[in-house]
Amino acid sequence: MVHDTPGAGGGAAGGADGTGSDIGWADTVRFRLPPGWAVDVEEHEGQPVGTFRPPPPAAGVLRLVTDRVVPRPESGGVAGTLREMAVRFVRPQDPRAGDRSVESRADGAVIAQAMMRTQEDGRAETHYLWLVGANRSDGAAVAMFSFALPGLMDGDESCAEMLGRIDDAIRNAEIL
Repeated sequence: MVHDTPGAGGGAAGGADGTGSDIGWADTVRFRLPPGWAVDVEEHEGQPVGTFRPPPPAAGVLRLVTDRVVPRPESGGVAGTLREMAVRFVRPQDPRAGDRSVESRADGAVIAQAMMRTQEDGRAETHYLWLVGANRSDGAAVAMFSFALPGLMDGDESCAEMLGRIDDAIRNAEIL
């Protein structure tokens, strides 16, 4: 669901002040995209995936899935579950992944981040990955983001600027 500033409805044309669009997804996360991003929904393995594409000529696609997890008794509660999910998310044994970090925000949310170089249908891609999770009354609530960028665009100055804006939006995402 996209909201152009507070209120209902709307496309992804940007807020009234031109600074972007508020995105709420699956009653789990709310964040603000830069102006002009196209919003759509894909289905992967029966699960809806939010897709967000920057305005042309920019390349790449941001994907979002969310989950709510009830901790297992032996997991150390919600905090232990979030930590375990964050560490698994950054794929410590996967040689394709790098630039891994797991940290806590001031509000207690956990942020995990990694970068992965892959081959998708014969094309080199770089995937920037984020997991933002928080303790909620019904357990751990998490939002998992992936920004896929053609490998030949990785490192381009315009892409670096866009990635900075995406990173800021995700780091400031509100877990509901």
